[in-house]
Formats: sequence, C-alpha cells, structure tokens
Amino acid sequence: MSHLDLAHYALSAMRHRELRSWLTVLGIVVGIAAIVALISVGQGVQSYINGQLSSLGSDFITISAGSPKSAGGMGMGSFMAATSTALTTNDADAIRGVGGVKAVHTVVALRGDLSYRGDNITTSVVGADPGIFDDFGAMFKVREGRVLSTSDSHTVVIGNQIADDSFKTKITVGRPIELGNTTYRVVGIFDTSSGSVFSTGSMVVMTAADARAFMGNSRPPNAVDMILVKTQPGANPDDVANELTLRLRNVRHVNEDNQDFRVSTASSFMSRINTITAVVSLFLGGIAAIAIIVGGIGIANTMFMSVTERTREIGVMKAVGAKERDIMEVFLIESGLLGLIGGVVGIIIGSGLSIALNSLGVPALLTPQLLLFALVFSIVSGMLSGLFPAQLAARLEPVTALSAE
Repeated sequence: MSHLDLAHYALSAMRHRELRSWLTVLGIVVGIAAIVALISVGQGVQSYINGQLSSLGSDFITISAGSPKSAGGMGMGSFMAATSTALTTNDADAIRGVGGVKAVHTVVALRGDLSYRGDNITTSVVGADPGIFDDFGAMFKVREGRVLSTSDSHTVVIGNQIADDSFKTKITVGRPIELGNTTYRVVGIFDTSSGSVFSTGSMVVMTAADARAFMGNSRPPNAVDMILVKTQPGANPDDVANELTLRLRNVRHVNEDNQDFRVSTASSFMSRINTITAVVSLFLGGIAAIAIIVGGIGIANTMFMSVTERTREIGVMKAVGAKERDIMEVFLIESGLLGLIGGVVGIIIGSGLSIALNSLGVPALLTPQLLLFALVFSIVSGMLSGLFPAQLAARLEPVTALSAE
C-alpha cells in the first residue's frame, strides 16, 4: 500500500468515528489555544517594554540607594519604597568629572497628600532640577502645557492619571492644586507613555527647591533618592557605569562586598526584564502544556479503543500482505491528523484571543514562529500519543487478530 492509500484509509476510519474524533480533538484545541494566547501575551509584554526603553535611548545611567545584590531596578518605584536614602548631593558632585559623563541630575521623591476641589489622594511627589527636562525629554513628554523652567516657583507638572482619573473633576492646565498646606499651579500634564524609568502617570513633579521646602526637616538637606546621568555621544554607557561604580566606591569608602548603591544602564535593565518575561512566558507555556498533556491522553485513549475495535480488521490487513510498518503508519497518521486538526483550530482560537486582548490594552504579539511552533507541537504531540497504540496494533498476530470477536 502507498502512503497516500494509508492516509486515505486513516481518514476513512476517523469519519466512521466522527463524534469521538471531535471530542478527542477538543483537548488539543484547548491546549494549543492556551499556548498561543498565553505565550503571545508574554512576548507582547517583552516587546512593549523593550520598545519603551528603546524610545528613551541608551545614553543614560541611574544610580539609586541599596545593595546591588538585593532586588531593585532603575525605576522610580525602586527607591520610592525605601524608608531612607543613602545618596547625597556629594555623590552627584563626585561623578561629574568622570569620563563620558555629559550631565548629572539629582532627584528627590516622597509621598504627599494632594487635594483638588475638596477631594484628596496620596501620590508620589518628585523634585528635580528643571535642566533634567532638557537632557531627558523623552522620559518627560507632556501632552498639554509645558515642563518646568528655572524661573518656576510653586508650579507642578502632573501625571495623566492624576489629571484624568483621580478626582471627580478633571484637572486642566492652569488649575491650582494643594499639596500639604501649599498651593501649586499646574503648568503641564504628562503624556500617557512618558517612559519606562519614570512612571509619570501618577506623579507630581516640582522643582528641587519646592520639593525641599515641601519636605521641610523630614530629610537631610543634601539627601537625594536617585542620580540620573546623561552620557556623552559615542560613549559606551556600560563602560561609563563601571567608572561611576569605582568612583562612588572610593568616595563612599565601600567595596564590592558592602556596596550600598546600585548603578543601572538601559542594557542591564533590559537584560533583567528579558529574563523575567522569559520566565513568565515559560511558566505560562507550562500551564498551557498541561492541557496538551490531557489532550494527548485523550488521543492515546481513542487510539487504544480503535485498536481494540479494529482487531479483526488489522488481521485482515495483515492476511492480505500489510506489513507491521503499514499498520503502524495508519495509526500514526490517524493520531497525527487528530493533532493537526486540533492544532489548526487551536491556533485560530488562540489568535483570536490574542487579538481581543490587544484591543483591550493587553500587549500580545503573534509571530509566525509561535504559530509554526504551535502547529508542529500539536502534530508531534498527537503522533507521540498514538505511538504506543500503533505499536500494539502492528504487533498483533494475524491468526489472533482474525479469531477476535
């Protein structure tokens, strides 16, 4: 018998058990749809974060308090959670002369009570020198109004979430708000995607002088929460980061073992993000693989039943000259077709789920590689699930098979 004849025979056998075949396929459909949807979300999140970092460029370095061995990133959240700071303006002054450094800016941060038209919230308040907007404009894009200038006093730029969602009435440019017991005028509202390092959506930014006045005596006058470094054009940020680390160790009288600050570059942060998203994608894929295993068990069960029901049929095939490999090929084709059909339907459903999630704002990325992997995985899973039943059918003795009731 030719391979085409064997495939036609397998299709005919599946048509005679149409309901059972579709119920068996269902397990593969669920597993493949889950794999496509979940892994596409993992890839989408990774692509979105990398895109955000790429839009900022790679010519910046952040320095924050804390051991580099402890959990912590280069973003605002990594030091907003700290109860105290170990960085000072002296540290910033010490690194200004390091080769490859173009500009150095300090940032202070705290929590504050914000009031607007009788409503109150607690939010992040950040103080920075207005020059930071010139050197790091990509991180602080505004959708309305303007950024701070050196002549500003008692003025702020607020995040879009604060402006749009935090109060009953939206805050617009020019409106007064209250922080503590002081009134500030809103001169700008940050755009939605202002960067990955500074999550500006729920942030109020004011000048460093206003921020220190707002803090009063709660913090040392030279304390800072982050130092943001702009590198010279053509300089390698990773090399500059190494030089900054050595300089600060010397200034702060620490070594590698007791270092109390973290120096992060865009590439190091991206590497950590890629590692995290890869683990998440693997975890999500593992969950989806459980459904595939269940589907594979269903295929194996169906094929075992098929062998039992078709024992005499197998005997007849062997009696007319079919070889063991022919019998085995029939059952492998049948189980592979179950996997193929389940894979195709699962890919269609999973792709639809990914598109729907994208429309809801959840980043999901469908790639040809993912779809091809899902299809091949479903076929291989189906064939592996049918391998043992196929071997069992192929090893039946013709006399025993023909005598079966």
